[in-house]
Amino acid sequence: MLHGRARHLLVDDFSLETAEEFLRESGFSDKEIRLTLEYFGGKPVYLVEAIKNRHRLEEFCERMKKMRVSQIMDAIYRAEDKGVVDVLKEIAEKEIIEYKKLEESMLFCIKENMLFADPIERILKPQSRLDLLAIREVLQ
Repeated sequence: MLHGRARHLLVDDFSLETAEEFLRESGFSDKEIRLTLEYFGGKPVYLVEAIKNRHRLEEFCERMKKMRVSQIMDAIYRAEDKGVVDVLKEIAEKEIIEYKKLEESMLFCIKENMLFADPIERILKPQSRLDLLAIREVLQ
């Protein structure tokens, strides 16, 4: 309905270099930066929350992952299309997958904010580094 009336503007995560610089400017040590990037990559909202929770960073990171694991498990249980697990397995292995057609299982994962679809590049990828970690843990 917006064809010809709107532009596609991709607002993506910070690069790892930018995220590292942001954390360093916030006083993070090398160890804290590695931990934060391992869990959250360059997702700005998570980086801000990590800064707020710096005093208990390891606990915060684990708690965020545990919560996301639970949310993804609940979504999988709700999924009527059993192809969802197959899509998540492929994402867990490759991190980015190309698509020709968005199948129902893919659309479910997008609606549940587990995956992001880039309609220009025609790729699927996890919504965040945290989602990728949680998907991998759920599938173990």
